[in-house]
Amino acid sequence: MDKNLMSTLRGAHSLKTAILLILVLLAPLYFTLSQYTVFSIRNHDTGKIIYQKALRISDVFRLHYIHSVTNQPVDEYFYVKNHHTLGMKEMHYDSFGANLPVGPEKLRNETTHFSKEEDYYKVTYENREFELVPLRVGQVVANHTLIFSDQHRMPFLDIAPGGAYVEFYVSPF
Repeated sequence: MDKNLMSTLRGAHSLKTAILLILVLLAPLYFTLSQYTVFSIRNHDTGKIIYQKALRISDVFRLHYIHSVTNQPVDEYFYVKNHHTLGMKEMHYDSFGANLPVGPEKLRNETTHFSKEEDYYKVTYENREFELVPLRVGQVVANHTLIFSDQHRMPFLDIAPGGAYVEFYVSPF
């Protein structure tokens, strides 16, 4: 057999082996990254991204704030449903106030569940989904703060002035 042909065949075999090896090594990385999303907060008016954090699909985080009328804490629990969607699981509060449910609600796509727990009222959502969540950053008492499952706290006033209109959402990693 011609030496040049044998050299070319060996090179082609080596290239196939190298490509296969790269694919085998990258597959776990792809699988791992496919389980993550990028959680972002952006200023609505400027479009500027002001905060980002990697979150896994199904991670739960909460939006904690002080209600402007009752001056009592409210916690809204969200989870990462998929690469483009946040779901709202529950809301907890300990006294009734403006815009806080006083019982189950029948909405277009869902009926909420309402229960009285030992120290708080709990509203449970079945189908509450958001591509993005709009928020007006509190100026006086709200102190809107995100609390992630790793216990990292992100006060909105650390990244945006009071009164700023922001949105939070997830996107593929």
